Amino acid sequence: MEKCLMLACTLALGGCLTLSAEDCRSIDWNQLGLRDGYSGGDSLLDLYTAECAPHGSKPDAAAYARGLEAGRWNRVLWWGPPTRD
Repeated sequence: MEKCLMLACTLALGGCLTLSAEDCRSIDWNQLGLRDGYSGGDSLLDLYTAECAPHGSKPDAAAYARGLEAGRWNRVLWWGPPTRD
């Protein structure tokens, strides 16, 4: 949980993401997907995959996708459906 929080803070403050080998192996991909889905943006799985590839690791795509969908659903429940301007 602490690593996920640290990663979330890094993303929020830095805007630029660099995952270490340890991050790629130990991060909770479901929680990261949940955060990304709740933020309302697109999936960042391709970015995370590219960041982890040099470390010989890859994200748990299924866990990330479950979290992303749950985060998007929670966003809709909390804030309502997106509006078209």
